Amino acid sequence: MPIITLRFKDKKIRDYPIAAGQSCTIGRQQSNDIVIDNLAVSGKHAVIESVTTNFVLRDLESTNGTFINKEKITQRNLRHKDLITIGKHELFFDRSDLMKKSAKETESFEDDKTRILDTNEYRNLINKEETSPPATNTADTTERNQAEESSVLKKIIKKVF
Repeated sequence: MPIITLRFKDKKIRDYPIAAGQSCTIGRQQSNDIVIDNLAVSGKHAVIESVTTNFVLRDLESTNGTFINKEKITQRNLRHKDLITIGKHELFFDRSDLMKKSAKETESFEDDKTRILDTNEYRNLINKEETSPPATNTADTTERNQAEESSVLKKIIKKVF
């Protein structure tokens, strides 16, 4: 779950977690999810909306604008470590949760690990090799057999992973 950290003059004010499927309004009015009590901030200044697994920041036609990494925006996808500026306040967008998840997925696909294949196609391939007559030793037959084996193994690996 992403966390938005509200800061003023490098001092942390508060963390605001935002879940997928939720939106988060930002502005001076008390009805906002993130209230910034500063006259440079519009009553309804901006909104962060969840779009699938991404988050989009949209300026709500504020008087002084909304900035991501010092660039004025009207709407933009948020990325890990983006710095949102509204008035003199900063909001830090933290997607460490996603980064940790990606790291775990990457670790699980290390090439040096042995994987166990346990599918019907794998068994059929093994049985086919045991029952098929020996092929003649021509280059065409060898290439064809290698191509067939490679194709079957690719299908097996796709199903397993």
